[in-house]
Amino acid sequence: MPQTQIRQAYAVTTNPHAPDAPSPPIALTNREYQVLNWGAKGKSSWDIAQILGCTEATVNFHFSNIRRKLNVYSRGAAVCEALRLGLITL
Repeated sequence: MPQTQIRQAYAVTTNPHAPDAPSPPIALTNREYQVLNWGAKGKSSWDIAQILGCTEATVNFHFSNIRRKLNVYSRGAAVCEALRLGLITL
């Protein structure tokens, strides 16, 4: 997902008028943060696997865990939610 689309999606999902409700902290592992950051930069599973020195299946496994923890159904939504929660920055 190109960064301009991510920024647009982030702007749509961020509502400055929403009340601040405490939510439980999201506990991502270091590797999940790495995978999520590279995914936010538009890298594919294959690219991320090459960068991190693991397999595509491992990257996909981490993305699956990230999506579950963030309660979303796609990588793009995971990136947007992580941006909204301040877990990652572009």
